[in-house]
Amino acid sequence: MNRFVLPPKTLPPLPRDDTPVEEVRYVVVDTETLGTSPMSRLLEVATVEVTAGRLGPQFNQLVNPRCAVPPDATAVHGITDAMVRDQPSSESVLPDLFARWEGAVIIAHNAAYDESILATEAARSNMWIPPLPLLDTARLARQLLEKQTSYALGALCAALEIRQLRAHRALSDALSTAELFLRLLDRLRRAGTGRFADLCRVGNLSRLGASSRPLQALPPHLILLRMGILSRSDVEITYRKDGRTTVFPGTLECGYHHGGHDYLELRDHRRRGRVWSLRIDHIVALRPLPMQ
Repeated sequence: MNRFVLPPKTLPPLPRDDTPVEEVRYVVVDTETLGTSPMSRLLEVATVEVTAGRLGPQFNQLVNPRCAVPPDATAVHGITDAMVRDQPSSESVLPDLFARWEGAVIIAHNAAYDESILATEAARSNMWIPPLPLLDTARLARQLLEKQTSYALGALCAALEIRQLRAHRALSDALSTAELFLRLLDRLRRAGTGRFADLCRVGNLSRLGASSRPLQALPPHLILLRMGILSRSDVEITYRKDGRTTVFPGTLECGYHHGGHDYLELRDHRRRGRVWSLRIDHIVALRPLPMQ
């Protein structure tokens, strides 16, 4: 059984406050996606473990997003439709990945974005991302590295002479972030504040799962929507936003809660490969379409 389909009952414990930072197990994570939205679909995920002040095992996996890769996204990271066509879906990749992270502190650069991508991707498959502790190297760098012109990963790597193999690919960026994190830990130790409590204070520790979760309650007039999502029904949705009404014919894909709102995703019947994320509170009518 996939244990991540059940909501977590407790928060995973943190290391003791007085634990030296080099004795904590960290997993550095990076993602590549279809776009810049925090709800974009996942295309690639990579991790690098950091233990005892050294880089450890690595993981890298392309992911089939089950929709077209936009040309402007390919222009950034080089990932094409052909590269992901035969790759596993996030529903297959994430459970094993989450299980490997057990007991670790998760590290990412601009961590809120990667957290949102992974939590939303899990919620699309009715999974709960484990609420592991999360630290952001961008925030740590702002606290520990003064007078930087930019705190983007590429700029920090250039300033600190950290080698980047291939920017905007998940494993390369995860390796660069891991090297950056080790430099930041060294700064923390040299300042005489090398305990886990110090790292949490400087890095403003948060948790995975804060942004997104599986869809739960639905408004009464859309109560059959959950059944429609489970059966991937063909429907026509009347959608009203900012005073404009739009009709979307398509196939129901999934639903999730993100940032205080409930969403469903609809595969458009008119545009091949196009999937819409629609806020449920903007849906004014939904009717089934005849089977084709």
